[in-house]
Amino acid sequence: MTFSPYLPIPVMAAICIVLIILKRKGVWNFIRQILISVLIFAVNLRPAFPTNTVTVINNDVDVLFVVDNTISMLAEDYGSDDGRRIDAVRADVEAIMNDFAGARFAMITFGDNPVYMVPYTTSPEAIMLAVNTLEGETTRYADGTSLNTAYDMMKDVLEKNVGAVDEDDDDDKEKSDAPRTERIQVVIFISDGEITSNDRLRSFEGIGELADTGAVLGYGTTSGGQMHVRNYALDEEYELLQYYDSSNNLVTAVSKIDEGNLKAVAADMGVEYYHMTSPSNVSDVTGAINGMIDSGAFAQTEREGEGKVEVYWAFAAGLAVILMYDLFYYRKKMGNER
Repeated sequence: MTFSPYLPIPVMAAICIVLIILKRKGVWNFIRQILISVLIFAVNLRPAFPTNTVTVINNDVDVLFVVDNTISMLAEDYGSDDGRRIDAVRADVEAIMNDFAGARFAMITFGDNPVYMVPYTTSPEAIMLAVNTLEGETTRYADGTSLNTAYDMMKDVLEKNVGAVDEDDDDDKEKSDAPRTERIQVVIFISDGEITSNDRLRSFEGIGELADTGAVLGYGTTSGGQMHVRNYALDEEYELLQYYDSSNNLVTAVSKIDEGNLKAVAADMGVEYYHMTSPSNVSDVTGAINGMIDSGAFAQTEREGEGKVEVYWAFAAGLAVILMYDLFYYRKKMGNER
């Protein structure tokens, strides 16, 4: 057994002796006085037993942003002034980082191909520099939208960050005894949910197994919005995106949010879906995630190591019972004397 006293033992011993010297009338009253003094002394000692299991409180957070950078994110249907979806994303990412001050951040973007734009960093400025460069893909190189594009890179980044191992990889097997990170993994998936390729939406359950919490954020409206796009990356002029329909009529392209796909991704990941329609939505997202971090099972982990189990609370409970008895005893006695 080990002891970690709040006050030096001689000081607390002197206090308890004084409490006993101030003898109360009546044998039972004096016995309670002695018990109270002994329990105060025991609580101050903070006795503990050694154990091999250590409970670790996880306070460090890693936030991975996964941002849709396809042409449809340029659609002009956000808010009452029909702002661009991508501009709303920029503002929301900055607000989310402000609500997770002190966390590490990383960012993956996806269009035709996924890009690991910013590895985990403590610099929000690095994320903002990257997110401010997002202007959708150019019409010359866009090849249809698929939410599946980001999956493999998301899984790879999270596996490396949490220290997970691939049982089919011989190199990883050698590292299987390495401890997993104690940092909390948060994934923020940002998209309008639109799929224009022939891909069928895959399951994102594998991401949910690696992430502790997070959210899927949806941008756009069911009525949709038009898009002004570039033909080439270096173009300074943006043109209204149009196409010829089956009757050879020139039609303005409209992108609509697909909440069905977004809700499916959120369900697979085990997180909440949010339809982002105004800046005030951010507080709902970060408030819910922070609540999960504070109370979720992943907020603490147990690992093998040199630890201890404190038992002073048992003495404190006994002390509380006796003090409550004393309170009722003397209140009743004073009432009788009146």
